[in-house]
Amino acid sequence: MKTRLLVFVVIATAVTILACNKDKFQTKPTIEVKALSTKEVPAPNGTMNLRLTFTDKEGDLGNGVLTYIRVRTNSTPIPNPGTYDKIDTIRTNLPEFPSKTKGEIDIHFDYNYLDEDPNRNDSMFFKITVQDTGGNNSDTISTPVVVARQI
Repeated sequence: MKTRLLVFVVIATAVTILACNKDKFQTKPTIEVKALSTKEVPAPNGTMNLRLTFTDKEGDLGNGVLTYIRVRTNSTPIPNPGTYDKIDTIRTNLPEFPSKTKGEIDIHFDYNYLDEDPNRNDSMFFKITVQDTGGNNSDTISTPVVVARQI
């Protein structure tokens, strides 16, 4: 009986410790989509703003790296790819900011970057990841589908 009680206490203690630690920040940064200003960006001067939230245990995401990849989902290829095709992968340094374990990152997209096909609406989503200055990479997240509308 004492052995069963001891096993129960050990298991209960382990579950309690794990439950308490699940809300702690990790060394690996985490990101989530908090807000997307629009899912339809109008021509010719439309914009889309994407707001991400982040957590990072060491708070060393300032001066880190943001990478996003545009994934075009149109079923037809871009006509004259050499003329209209734009860079899909952007890797850029995050600005320097004070050590923060959580915060927000805003990304601004102009219509001219989102529009590739001059004859059709462009549908796409973005895959996004961040890397802190310690070299720790977040998981890759995806945005909802966005459409760059023609006039």
